Amino acid sequence: MHPFIFEAGRFHLPAYGLMVAAGYLAALLYLNFRAKTFSICKEKLQDLVFWTVIAGMAGAKFFYAATYWDSFGSNFLERTVYLFRTFQYGFVFYGGLIFGATAFYVKTRKNGLDFLKTADLCAPALALGHAFGRLGCFFAGCCHGRPTGSIFGVVFSDPRCEVNPEYLGVTIHPSQLYEAAGNLLIFFVLNYLLSKETPARAALGGQFAAAGGRVLAAYAALYALLRFLVEFLRGDDRGGFILGLSPAQVISLLVLISVVLYSLFTSHKSQVTGHKWRD
Repeated sequence: MHPFIFEAGRFHLPAYGLMVAAGYLAALLYLNFRAKTFSICKEKLQDLVFWTVIAGMAGAKFFYAATYWDSFGSNFLERTVYLFRTFQYGFVFYGGLIFGATAFYVKTRKNGLDFLKTADLCAPALALGHAFGRLGCFFAGCCHGRPTGSIFGVVFSDPRCEVNPEYLGVTIHPSQLYEAAGNLLIFFVLNYLLSKETPARAALGGQFAAAGGRVLAAYAALYALLRFLVEFLRGDDRGGFILGLSPAQVISLLVLISVVLYSLFTSHKSQVTGHKWRD
């Protein structure tokens, strides 16, 4: 749509990078606001977020390279140069989530933070930051939708956008905006759940008991469902299909199954704990 927010001579300010920075700032402000409620040191939280974001971006770029490597050029050098020249776009969210989650776990352990407690706190912030990131995708033109006659359709005309050349000037689904709106809705839902969880934890003296991880599980389920549905409207290269499903849809299904199994396990564990307490 508008890949560069500002241009002066040879200087170009990419909209994608600006939106990602705005998302990081919005998430950090939200976490700082919530940190007192969870009795978490702000400095430790900021350190955690910083390294999680760095790992997440590295993972997102790595998965992008692994998915589209053959399209970057005819040899290793061409592909590597292309990969670094396009650092303002070209990220796979689930790759970032895997790398980021790994760094998140390592840093919570190192900083002496409760993993589930901190993950519940950060889940709404992740959805909020991701909403801004998808706005960046919209401006850059990546992660675009397929042609449509819908009233919601948009037209990308700037040849510098990352839209497939055959879709320039064609009305297509703004799949980036669908996902941005979905992530924003998820943020409000998770923030509400987090607000409901906090008093219960305070009554337990800060202990998690059986309630730990519910906000995180809700995020995983809601985003997986959102991503699964939006994928049907995507028009960019999806990296191959498995039984008619894109790799992102397969991962989304695995995430949904994992959340269901986790919920069944924690529900059973809670019932067993409850019976023992009554005895």
